[in-house]
Amino acid sequence: MESPLPSPDDVISMVLMADPVSLSVVRERFRRWLGVLCWPAGEVDDVVMAVNEAVSSAVEHTHPSAIGAEVRVAARRYDEPDGGRRVIVAVAGGEHWTPEPHGFEGPGLLMIHSCMDSIEVSREADGTTMLLTSAKVPPLRGTDPGQPFSSR
Repeated sequence: MESPLPSPDDVISMVLMADPVSLSVVRERFRRWLGVLCWPAGEVDDVVMAVNEAVSSAVEHTHPSAIGAEVRVAARRYDEPDGGRRVIVAVAGGEHWTPEPHGFEGPGLLMIHSCMDSIEVSREADGTTMLLTSAKVPPLRGTDPGQPFSSR
């Protein structure tokens, strides 16, 4: 029987302090995780840069009075029906995220758009979440698209 839950290698999540020091942690962990997924080298930088920028935005826009504020990051590998693969990343900042004027897209969001296939930003009373979807990359050689990947 096939498990409906993803393999532990298929997901990554972390809760970080809303502090610029967290950026190096995010970059290192995402590079390592994408390596475990055998992500194409040419696509790793786009994902890492986009996630770094999303976390940077969450940190930058955290209200100065938000002592102990956190940024939550979660991602998973998604397999397309044709065998192609994507990563989907959610970056969420707390309720203290200072909003931009309606319709405003700063250089950070423009950079994320250039690195990812799609981006959605939702602002709710309890915080702001960015949902990033990477470009589709080819399936791993020698894998059946219908079977979950395991690096073990």
